[in-house]
Amino acid sequence: MLIRNCQPADAAQEAIVYNVAAARLPGFRPVSTEQARRVASARANESSSRICAEVDGRLVGYVSFEPNGRVNYPWCLPGHEKLAHHLFGTVLRTLGDRKVARAYAACRGDWAEQVEFFKDHGFVKVRDIVNFTQSIADLPTMFQRPGLNITLFKPDDLPEIERFVPSLPRLNGAVLADYFDDASAYPRDAAFVLRRKDNQIQGVGILIDDESFASVDSLDPRMPNSWLGAFGTDGFAIKRVNGMFSFLAPPGKDAVVTAQDLLWYGTSRMETNSFEFVAAQAPSDVPHLLSFYERYFEKQGSFPVFERDLATTTET
Repeated sequence: MLIRNCQPADAAQEAIVYNVAAARLPGFRPVSTEQARRVASARANESSSRICAEVDGRLVGYVSFEPNGRVNYPWCLPGHEKLAHHLFGTVLRTLGDRKVARAYAACRGDWAEQVEFFKDHGFVKVRDIVNFTQSIADLPTMFQRPGLNITLFKPDDLPEIERFVPSLPRLNGAVLADYFDDASAYPRDAAFVLRRKDNQIQGVGILIDDESFASVDSLDPRMPNSWLGAFGTDGFAIKRVNGMFSFLAPPGKDAVVTAQDLLWYGTSRMETNSFEFVAAQAPSDVPHLLSFYERYFEKQGSFPVFERDLATTTET
């Protein structure tokens, strides 16, 4: 057995391994060789983030991870399932060597073997990521409140915004800036802030209108994907969703009204929108954010998130 870094030329075999190993799981969608090659090409300079197992010159398993600590389940061909533990142990040691303090993982909640695998390796479920949608036509008319003091986001707003929910996972200066500063991800005017009369920030919202993005009704809401722009879900595999709305505000009695105002502004500022359904995504452990979506949106599905400390990694 040989454990090594994956290379772009391994993409076709990786696709075969995944399609065979995951074929019987709920919600399975096969990966094409071309899709695997695109991922491999995009990460050509990050080959160390994809590790594979080779037996007698044949690739029989692989695993991938992200520099921020996101680890994925290791897929192996039938008969080579025990290699999953070697692959995963290599990943955890690699992250530990890179001084990553905490690892996290996600999978569909109905993938029982994968859930147990993460638990067996010391991961604990810490939250669910809940996905929502709602037709624009069914949004309450109470959102219509013209005359709001709303301005487009600017970098100077970040320090004040970061204090809203300091416990929100992985939401800090560099990560939060990425939500707003990646012009290739969505238009600059997608992020906006609601201000009080004294000009202090009351809340921040994102609403993405891009018809080239996927419609929310075409997605599997139980798959562990972060919808681009959703606060608190950074670090997961990204899905670009048209009509994606997310807000951030401090907990308290004003949070609901703040979210209503931001949603009204986002959906009404243009004469026409390229989407019929608004999408939303929220972590279950931030109650004041979750409760707003539960009140005004329809829940579509969710997936669990697991974490573990890497300070005492001893995987073999």
